Amino acid sequence: MTLSEEFKDYKKQMDKVNVSASVLETLDGGGYTITMTENRYALGSRKAFPKKPQETVTENITARQYACYISSIGFFKDRVTLGNTAAGYIPIRLTCVNPDRSLKIERTFKIEYAPPTHKTFILKPEDYKHLTDALRTGINE
Repeated sequence: MTLSEEFKDYKKQMDKVNVSASVLETLDGGGYTITMTENRYALGSRKAFPKKPQETVTENITARQYACYISSIGFFKDRVTLGNTAAGYIPIRLTCVNPDRSLKIERTFKIEYAPPTHKTFILKPEDYKHLTDALRTGINE
């Protein structure tokens, strides 16, 4: 099952934040790395949240996990920031505050394109003869 089929029920929420089925398929197709940085801010005895987070976690996530975060936007009071990435103009930051305003969680997504690496073989002139002989015998059989 593809990501666009799996998240088709959330199409309305995803269209609001500029994420279409083709974007999900592009991210899931390979070659993209998604890094999520999660910052947690605790209010404590202050009036406003501190500028420096109390806890920071950075991890690589899959396209499916990214789709889960984006599909949850309509259910919570998330503040969404859109930005230009390698996959297009899509959400790059989600900020959510608990209902009792004691905790704020900010998730920042960094999406980069990393093409798959291929091995390069350098053939010597004497290897060409063996290669062409192997191809000829394989074709004739």
